[in-house]
Amino acid sequence: MRAKAQWICSLLTLMFLTTAGCASSVKVPVTRPAEINLRGNNKIAIGEIRGDGGQFIADLMTSRLFETGQFEVVDRSNLARIMKEHSLNMSGAIDQKTAAHLGKLVAAAVIVFGNVSTYKYDLSKWPGKRWTDGKGVPHTTYHAKGVSRVTLSVQVVGLTTGTVLAAKTISKNSEQECTKNDAWPADPDGEAIMRAAAYDAVNAFIKMIVPYTEYVEVSFAKSDSNIPELERGINFAKTGQWADALDQFKAAADNNPQHQGAFWNLGLAYEYSAMFGQAEDAFRKADQIKPCEKCIKEIANVKRRAAEHKKLGEQGFIRTTN
Repeated sequence: MRAKAQWICSLLTLMFLTTAGCASSVKVPVTRPAEINLRGNNKIAIGEIRGDGGQFIADLMTSRLFETGQFEVVDRSNLARIMKEHSLNMSGAIDQKTAAHLGKLVAAAVIVFGNVSTYKYDLSKWPGKRWTDGKGVPHTTYHAKGVSRVTLSVQVVGLTTGTVLAAKTISKNSEQECTKNDAWPADPDGEAIMRAAAYDAVNAFIKMIVPYTEYVEVSFAKSDSNIPELERGINFAKTGQWADALDQFKAAADNNPQHQGAFWNLGLAYEYSAMFGQAEDAFRKADQIKPCEKCIKEIANVKRRAAEHKKLGEQGFIRTTN
C-alpha cells in the first residue's frame, strides 16, 4: 500500500526498541483484515456525502482510497455528470435495478454513500487558579481549548445486487488546548482541528474496506547469560528477522527444556512468523513449566491472529514477514 511520507516516518519511528527492566520489547507491524471483504470489487465510486463538511469528506475519501492502491476510484465529477444525465440519485436511494444500471454506466462494482450528522467546532476559554512562583509573584494561567466533532454515517452498496454490503456510523473528536501565563493565549487552529477529526473519521471508514497495518508492542523474556541464544534471538527480532530469531529460540528451548523464557520467546517468534499452531504449543509449554497468566492470554491472542490471518487470505492480502 502507498502511504503519505509523514505516515512512513511515524511508522518507522515506532520500530525503535524500548527497554523496560530486564525484559526487551519491540514494536512489530501487524496487518489487520478489513471489516468487509471486497475482494474482486476493485473499482469503487464515492456518491454524495450529505451534510456540513460532506464535500471535504468525500474528497478525502477519494484521495485516501487512491492512496491504498487497492481500488480504481471513479472520478467524482464524471460520476456526478453521468448520474445527472441519466436522472439518477447520488444520495443512496437506489434500488437493485437502478444499481445495476449505474454499475454499467460507471463500470464500478461498489459505491459509497454517506451523511455527516455532526460537523462542529467549539471554542472554550477559562482562567485557571492563581498560583505563586518561587519568588512569591502571583500568576494566572489562561486556557483556550478547541474541540471538533465529526459524526459520519456510511453505506457501502454493491452495484451488482443493489444490496448494502456494510453500514456504519463513525464518530471522531479532535482537540487542542493552548495556555499562557498572565494573558490569554492565541486561539487554537480551529480549521486544522476540524480537518483532524474528519481525517480520523475517513480513516475509520478506510479500515472497513481495506486491510491495514498497525504496530503492537511485543515483550520478550529477559536474556540469560547462560543461554546466549536468547539474546541473539531478541536482537534478530528487533530488526524483523523472524526466521533467524526462530532458529535461535528453538535452540534455546531444545537445550533448556525447562526454561520458561525460552519457550515464551519461541512462541512469540512462531506467532509473528504466522505459524500459529506452533505458537500455541510453545506458549502451552511455557505455562506447563510454570503457570503463567500471560501465556494463557497470549494463546487467546494467537487464536485471534490466526482468525485474522485467515480473513486476510480470503481478502487476497497476506503480509509476509522477513
